[in-house]
Amino acid sequence: MNKILIFSKRNLKELLRDPLIYIFCIGFPFIMLVLFQVINKYTGGKTPMFELRSLLPAMLAFSYTFVMLITALNISKDRQTSFLKRLYTSPMKSHDFIFGYALVSVLIGIAQTIICVLSGFIISLITQADFPSFGEILLLSVSQFPILLANVFLGILFGTIFNDKSAPGVCSIFINFAGILGGCWMPLESMGNFETFCRFLPYYPSVYLGRVITHATNNLGLVYTFDATAALGIIPIALFTAVSIALSFIVFKKNMTNDK
Repeated sequence: MNKILIFSKRNLKELLRDPLIYIFCIGFPFIMLVLFQVINKYTGGKTPMFELRSLLPAMLAFSYTFVMLITALNISKDRQTSFLKRLYTSPMKSHDFIFGYALVSVLIGIAQTIICVLSGFIISLITQADFPSFGEILLLSVSQFPILLANVFLGILFGTIFNDKSAPGVCSIFINFAGILGGCWMPLESMGNFETFCRFLPYYPSVYLGRVITHATNNLGLVYTFDATAALGIIPIALFTAVSIALSFIVFKKNMTNDK
């Protein structure tokens, strides 16, 4: 455990030196929250998905994909500079490296959650918009933790497989998937078969479950409830998270053995 903490401290220092973490993981979610509130205001409040109760779960699920990007870049750079190869001669095991990277990334995701919630709360005070209760926010944060874990370990996987030039491109695909196929900014409820398809992916069920918790209203004017879509959506979220974790451990260990 001590080895993991020491390695995590080093990774945290590296990430804090990178301006990308401030741009994508902190600045971008805040700007998007403000932007969508402006759009909602000038459309006369006719875009329910841009209301804070609906927007906040979407913003959390979407912003976690940037944690994947930052994690992948961090690991790919460590591989590119042969930093990891040098550390492979130490007593550290593959799981020590993985948890050392994952711990810092999870902390960044938690920081994103706090920033998004505080930003949303301040916006609600300024605009006098409806905002979830403290209990709903706590439950929302817990419900989004699996998708955060999935993004963290996907970042570890992509950082292990790809170099620092290819990893951002691969991560950008998942970032776009989260925004479009997650129903973050699109009313999937009125899109028929396309919505049915998105139910089998992890991002839409995660956003849907978050909106159930915050009692958001969808594009059809109906309040999200814990229906079959929410209940069955737990399955792809769990599978996606489990597969991401398993693959990251398998591929990292194989790569470590090959480099040795």
